[in-house]
Amino acid sequence: MSESSRHKTPQPPPTPSVRSWHTTVRQVRGALGLPVAATFHYDRDDPWAVRVTFRLPPGRLVDWTFSRDLLRSGTRVLSGEGDVRLWPLRRGGREGRVRTRLGTAGEFAVVDVDRAGLRRWLGETYVAVPEGGEAARIDWAAETAQLFARP
Repeated sequence: MSESSRHKTPQPPPTPSVRSWHTTVRQVRGALGLPVAATFHYDRDDPWAVRVTFRLPPGRLVDWTFSRDLLRSGTRVLSGEGDVRLWPLRRGGREGRVRTRLGTAGEFAVVDVDRAGLRRWLGETYVAVPEGGEAARIDWAAETAQLFARP
């Protein structure tokens, strides 16, 4: 054993990264389905959340933030309440789609997302930060300081 190898501190294995998922969702309007570009993004430093950016014409961006667990649940059963509701549709591809209703009763949008693609991408987020390991990723001192900071 060389002198330098004896004094090295073991490094933890790197946390797997999660790439953003770029896809096309279908905005449902009556019998029509209009394609809309969407990007699903997961940040290990905000481990309970998934951010989705919809690119609407003409270049308008609309961001929504979802609970990661809510998205996963919506791939299996009716999930959510209030402004966000999700449920699986067994038609629209081999594994179907996830219908997502966003907004209030008076003003809302409905989009369909490829269920297999969403499940695959969510699986990557759970490899990066396993279920139950989210709290260990949070800097609780910084969160507490921000919570009690005076404006």
